[in-house]
Amino acid sequence: MEKTVSINRLLPVIWGFLVMTIISIAPLINFINLFFCAGIVLGGVAGVLSFNKQLVVLNLPLTFKDAVLIGILSGVLSAVAVSGFNIMTLMYSHVNPVNESIKMLGDFGKNMPPEVTRQLDKLAQEFDKYGYSPTLAIFTFISNLFIYPLFGAIGSLITATVINNKKKNNPLTV
Repeated sequence: MEKTVSINRLLPVIWGFLVMTIISIAPLINFINLFFCAGIVLGGVAGVLSFNKQLVVLNLPLTFKDAVLIGILSGVLSAVAVSGFNIMTLMYSHVNPVNESIKMLGDFGKNMPPEVTRQLDKLAQEFDKYGYSPTLAIFTFISNLFIYPLFGAIGSLITATVINNKKKNNPLTV
């Protein structure tokens, strides 16, 4: 009887998702995302490294397609989780971040065009009415759905390139 070994493609996606999400929502650690979304890139790296461990055991090559899919799927899951976490945080904080931002702008805010001031007032009213701004939540969610998969895919692609170059230069390692 021959034993077949299968590859778990979900586990690397979960690892990438966890790294991206934890880095994005953890206080102070999330500052790493100021450097070209490095925390999101690290999530893609973690996912591909996890997947490559499985491939090495089976002596299979790492393909760029698999690596990019791990980064994209991890990014989509993380975008949803981080957006949800941000909305929940805003709902329970009882602070209107739009009013706080306007106060922080100080004198600079006085020179803003009237259209900008009207839009900020609308966002502030949404926060006062609902406890969060549906407009801002939707905009943040859509931008997260673009940013997280993109940078997750970049991190996974870079990792796949490094791993494949290492294997090409020294086939006995990795």
